[in-house]
Amino acid sequence: MSFSGSKKSKIIVYPETRLLSLPSKGNFFDPNVLEMKKIKKVRRRMTQRYGRHRFIAFLQGIYSCHWKRHQWVHLEDGTQPCCVTGDQIFFPFLVAALCMSLIFLYMWLEARNDYASFDEFVYQFTNSWFFWSFFLVITASIMFSYIILLMIIGICLLTYGQQLHLHWCNKIGVLLVLSIGIFGFLSINPVYEEKWRAAEVSLQVTVPYIHFFGICVMVLFSWPIAIYFAKLNKTALVLMKEEYNDQQEVPVESRKIMKIRANQFVSVISFLVVLLIIYTIPLGMQSPCLRENKTLGPKPTFIGHRGAPMLAPENTQMAFEKAIEHGATGLETDVTLSYDGVPFLMHDPTLRRTTNIHEILPDFTDMPAAMFTWQTLETLNSGQWFFKAKPYRNTAPLTKEEEKMAKNQSIMKLSNFLRLANKENKLVIFDLYRPPRKHPYRDTWIMKVLDVMMNEVGIKSHLVLWLPGQFRADVQMIAPDYIQVLGKKLPLPDLLRMGIKGLNLAYKDMNRNDVKEYEKYGIFTNIYVVNEPWLYSLAWCAGVHSVTTNTIQILKKIKRPYFLMTPNEYMKMWILLDFLSAFIITIVFFFHCFFIWKMGSRRKWQTTLVILAKKTSKGITKSC
Repeated sequence: MSFSGSKKSKIIVYPETRLLSLPSKGNFFDPNVLEMKKIKKVRRRMTQRYGRHRFIAFLQGIYSCHWKRHQWVHLEDGTQPCCVTGDQIFFPFLVAALCMSLIFLYMWLEARNDYASFDEFVYQFTNSWFFWSFFLVITASIMFSYIILLMIIGICLLTYGQQLHLHWCNKIGVLLVLSIGIFGFLSINPVYEEKWRAAEVSLQVTVPYIHFFGICVMVLFSWPIAIYFAKLNKTALVLMKEEYNDQQEVPVESRKIMKIRANQFVSVISFLVVLLIIYTIPLGMQSPCLRENKTLGPKPTFIGHRGAPMLAPENTQMAFEKAIEHGATGLETDVTLSYDGVPFLMHDPTLRRTTNIHEILPDFTDMPAAMFTWQTLETLNSGQWFFKAKPYRNTAPLTKEEEKMAKNQSIMKLSNFLRLANKENKLVIFDLYRPPRKHPYRDTWIMKVLDVMMNEVGIKSHLVLWLPGQFRADVQMIAPDYIQVLGKKLPLPDLLRMGIKGLNLAYKDMNRNDVKEYEKYGIFTNIYVVNEPWLYSLAWCAGVHSVTTNTIQILKKIKRPYFLMTPNEYMKMWILLDFLSAFIITIVFFFHCFFIWKMGSRRKWQTTLVILAKKTSKGITKSC
């Protein structure tokens, strides 16, 4: 283009210039012939195509691998689809992957109480010790972070008026996350389905945190949603003005406005529905820690699960001494009968995990522990594995003397265990495993154990919590003073008829109303295995009498239950949080609507001033 030196400038338009289509007169055009509306449209297209948008380029690159501006599709108004047809079909898979990864992550975060037992469980199949639980948590975190990142980027791109086009690599990633989640649930659920009940129990504590997290997410999402709503509103107002100026295109423009209003309605209603669901989440919360003042019962006592397994090798003399040292009122263990009739302590069916059998007798690592004689068992080491496997991630450091003692631990006889408990006046409770077939004491194993307890050791009867269910009536006749404990819930009349004085239940079966009902009839409740402070707090609030734990050194420091508050206090916090978030979201929407309207008004005034300036300059030119 070139400019002549005449008073009234003419702009030469060369034929080979096809960038713009401008109103011309011959080879010249008059700038005054242009309409400001067309100038705005051309400017918007030029800015969108050639302007610098580093942030949008970064988001587009991650989401759709479109790093160049000419690859982007800008949504000129609210009538265009927000994404291509393939992405519309794929959207349900993205939502399913988000839900699946979120549930998977929550399940493994709340399962922290059972990380050690899950790793133990996996060891039985893999024969190698690894922190599988921690690995699954990391995997679930990565999957959820990836999906939520795609969702956030998509919302940001829509906010900036960009059409969504998810790259095929990201689609494969979404399908991979969905497949891993489904496969994880299908593979773990049949053998570890009690995790679902554990999740239900955890909701009694985590609901306030889920409520708070959900509100924070909705407040953050309100910013791009409000921008999108305000831009649609501005586009609708512009189209309404054009309708008023050009009556010939009223049907077409009306359909466009209806589409824009429909998009506004769907986006806002969807946002408000999700927000309302989050606001009402606390209505479904029923936690024993929401109680009136001065109604809290005494602190549950501790029973050392296989001793103190985080401080010393499990089921060893040192482990039980550590549990007693930290204030345990009872000791829990597992009893197996050797081939020559000696009861000893061993949890696993084989010796592979907790002894050095692979070094002493490598050809017999898979043989049942009960098929070995005591002469062989007492030669095995039960402490070195503790330092090689490191079964707990947060074990307390041991002194050199303690480490040396732990490494020299051996398999413990039941008689030595009972003598220690009798001496320290501690309760004992144990699981008694029946020997396998072809074992000489398969049918008389209970009598061998009772003989050791009553004749060889002579433990005080009030210290024995008899848990084994086999031949319970015979045991009651032989040792009527033993405290009978049942490992499952039964109707109250049946418990009283059987002479049950206590229940030993998994924490998934914990229920405040049942605990109160049992207590009325003199039946105490012990919950196992409780390792996390939040779960111990829940048991305390539920009125449980004792808990079996691996982490006695941690739980003993708790002076007051977590999350303990009155219902009125919780309701005030709930209403205040909801009201504050609603106020912030309202301010965000009003701010963006006013800001975009103000920017539009400012541009309108600028355009008006330009037109007036041109008219004034024309008048001055004519007068001259």
